[in-house]
Amino acid sequence: MSGKPEFARIGPVHFQPLEWELEPVSRYLRGHLLNAGCGNRDIGSYLRNAGIERLTNYDIASTIAGAVLGPLESMPFADAQFDSILCNAVLEHVASAEAVVSELVRVLRPGGHAILTVPFLQPFHECPLDFRRYTRDGLVTLGEGAGLKAVAVHSVHSAAQTLGWIAWEIALERKSRLLRWVLWPVIYLATRIWIRTDPRILRNAMAIAMKPTARNSIVVENQ
Repeated sequence: MSGKPEFARIGPVHFQPLEWELEPVSRYLRGHLLNAGCGNRDIGSYLRNAGIERLTNYDIASTIAGAVLGPLESMPFADAQFDSILCNAVLEHVASAEAVVSELVRVLRPGGHAILTVPFLQPFHECPLDFRRYTRDGLVTLGEGAGLKAVAVHSVHSAAQTLGWIAWEIALERKSRLLRWVLWPVIYLATRIWIRTDPRILRNAMAIAMKPTARNSIVVENQ
């Protein structure tokens, strides 16, 4: 990634740069980091600038040079191998979120942290499939099932991004030119003006930081 923040876009919907999304939890990024479910986007330069010393990219498939390939439910890493873990917008796409979280906890070192971002309000977006959404309580329960405890809550997307994306996908599914024509400028301007997350919104678009009850720490985010 370059030094300039990169805005992602879906149709007229602008999303804040990854640097802004991870800003509230960047203090948890340290040491040897596992980017679990890295996809094809190389964010190594951002992570190194955030303070990590070593990066391992991992996914079922990836074009990132040097990425380790395999399923998240069964990773080829030793127990307690990583100081921190980033699993960004991945758990909604796996068949068993419980199995993946348990595996992430297995490879996390004592005192380590994991940042997990999971949607709460988002339209259907397969990659290649799309299985679930989580409320704050649902995400806390998922973590507790693996022996984790919530330690912080942070927002990720703004209300304009969330509602704008849902409205845009409805317009596309209805195949309505008129609806798209009406919505485009409204969504475009709204998501450019209200691009930053509102930290006061914790129940309807949130990120949850979790700490294990025993051996590791985990940060769980919800979009």
